[in-house]
Amino acid sequence: MLNRKIIKFPLFWKFATISTIIVVIFGLINIFFLWTSVYKSFEKEIDKRCKVLAKIISEKSISPIVYDDYLSLYNILDEIKQSDPSISYIFILNNTNDLIAQTYEIKIPEKLLNANKLNSTEYNIKVIKTNNYKYPVIRDIAYPILNGDVGIVRLGIVEEHIQQEIAEATNVLLIMISAFFILGLLGALFFSFIITSPIKKISQKAQIINFSKIDTEDYKIIRRKRIRPFNIQINDELDVLVTKFSDMICRLKNNYTKLKETQSALVQAEKLTSLGTLSAGVAHEINNPISGIKNCTNRIIKNPDNINQNIEYIYLIKEATEKIENVVQHLLNFSRKQDISLNKTNLNSVVENSVILTSHKFQSKNIKVNVAYDEIYFVNGSANHLEQVFVNLLINSLDAILERKENEPNLSGNIFIAIKKTSDKVHISLKDNGIGIPIANRDKIFDPFFTSKNVGKGTGLGLSVSFNLIKEHGGKILLKCNQKSETEFIIELPSYSDNL
Repeated sequence: MLNRKIIKFPLFWKFATISTIIVVIFGLINIFFLWTSVYKSFEKEIDKRCKVLAKIISEKSISPIVYDDYLSLYNILDEIKQSDPSISYIFILNNTNDLIAQTYEIKIPEKLLNANKLNSTEYNIKVIKTNNYKYPVIRDIAYPILNGDVGIVRLGIVEEHIQQEIAEATNVLLIMISAFFILGLLGALFFSFIITSPIKKISQKAQIINFSKIDTEDYKIIRRKRIRPFNIQINDELDVLVTKFSDMICRLKNNYTKLKETQSALVQAEKLTSLGTLSAGVAHEINNPISGIKNCTNRIIKNPDNINQNIEYIYLIKEATEKIENVVQHLLNFSRKQDISLNKTNLNSVVENSVILTSHKFQSKNIKVNVAYDEIYFVNGSANHLEQVFVNLLINSLDAILERKENEPNLSGNIFIAIKKTSDKVHISLKDNGIGIPIANRDKIFDPFFTSKNVGKGTGLGLSVSFNLIKEHGGKILLKCNQKSETEFIIELPSYSDNL
């Protein structure tokens, strides 16, 4: 496994952190919506005031403009500007866009003249950001005089007071958030103190539970001592949780012990069943070399002086005994009862050994087993138990092909085994052209004691045991069928890594 740095973060501080985050998020959301609401509200009010002031100026300016009475026009602009301190400037352009009146004597910048052009007979409001001016943001309105035939009124109102109102509302909200934050944090600390004590004990016990030692270790939780006024003890849900956790550990101990015993018995029972199926073939594999040894021995006895012939027979006897030893060793390794211990395992060798153990049964029935792989694949597993899985699948394929041969005597039986790797997984495909599995049985094949074979030919444990063995290896086994009566089992195992 990858070395990961684990940071201990107690539940006590989780309460405080979560409360802080909630308060901060709540406050920021409220600040945003409040600022937006206030700003839009003031925007509407300013727009209304801009429109009203511009309309008044427009109506009052018609006569002075028509009669070229610019003095009266200046007086009108100054009078309106003095009536509202938020007005930054007022100036009037004629119908040829020439400046004819303004509220101050300085030269109007060219950029300001063209900052808000009127392209229709309706008014237009625009926010202008200024440089080198005491007000950085100005709301400018261009309002037509007699639909723009006479001229245009340009009026600018500063937005500084909007920002002041928003700042005041934000400060109030920040004070509320700060108070809420302090109360929330104190409440979180208080409740975390009450809650975390029993939960911390449960967590500590849960972290050290080792299922392989659960039947020998003591994981009992010592309950907290309480003062019992008037000899009355008040229990809450946390006390119930501690009690139930202790009871659960006791049940786990008992169930785990029984499960280990049952699982071990099932695995060994299925292994012995497979061993019985293989025994006839193994006996034949041993009988042939023994016959050869016996024949060579008789010839040596008849011609003890023929040294060259005897040397040749001795080599044949050696080869035959090695073959017997190899077969017996495979059988012993397969039948040996072993606990599952996951180590670096050569998957290719496991598959090849499984094929060797079952080879005689396939050869005697004229069934071919084809194994294909491009490289050596290693998994983190138990060779003995994986071999049991593959032997079981091979025997199932043999039975399926023989069952189909009853109706199709000329059928060429074939079993294909392919190994490949994708990412961090190794996939083993075992496909046969047997009779196939009925659709109604496909969801049941991994159930314990389910079998579709004739009485005496199957225990119904093979695929169930295989399924659990692959699961204990951190893998999975899947069934894939097609319309050509072909059955394919796909086994997926984690690829071995030096970091495991």
